[in-house]
Amino acid sequence: MLRDSKKLARYTFITSIITLIAIVLFYQYFDLSIAQSAHTLKRTFLVTIGKGSSALASGHVILSITVASLITGACDAVVNGPSMRSRSLLLIALATGTAMLIGDELKWFFGRCRPLLFFEDGSYGFTWFSEKYLHNSFPSGHTLRIFSLTCAVAMLLPKKRYIPLILAVLVGVSRVVVGKHYPSDVIFGAFIGMTCAAWSYYFIFKDAPTTD
Repeated sequence: MLRDSKKLARYTFITSIITLIAIVLFYQYFDLSIAQSAHTLKRTFLVTIGKGSSALASGHVILSITVASLITGACDAVVNGPSMRSRSLLLIALATGTAMLIGDELKWFFGRCRPLLFFEDGSYGFTWFSEKYLHNSFPSGHTLRIFSLTCAVAMLLPKKRYIPLILAVLVGVSRVVVGKHYPSDVIFGAFIGMTCAAWSYYFIFKDAPTTD
């Protein structure tokens, strides 16, 4: 499917609809109650664990991986020609880089209030076109970064795909536990990360020999 543009487009459309429905349902019925439950966990060991998990997908960490993969993959392709190694590195760079660029623009566009604002003054919802950190909740940047990276790795190592994907889920959950995001932010971030990884795989590997 990942090398068939029509099947991939169909898959993207279907997952887009499912994601949209999930976001609407969580926004209307579950986001606030889950955020309030997470708020009661302040100063517990779960928040400490959540912060540690979140650190794995910090902007500095993923950006470093993106740049290193891009430079190494490009140099390898120039020196040795296209190979599985160079394509794999470029896949990681393209998936994570694209996800981060899209995520930053969407955060600005939607301007969603973070949970902290709800507990401070009751603010909930979208302010639109905001560069303020407290209005940049949707989508979750940590989630889209880790999902773009781990989904790319899972596509390269299908037999071990559950290991990176479990890590991605843990990071996504941690963003809610530490009170930085609502569940719908995480759902949208996961969708962006997975979609960027899938289409990056298509563009990088569509012309690659199957036995490469």
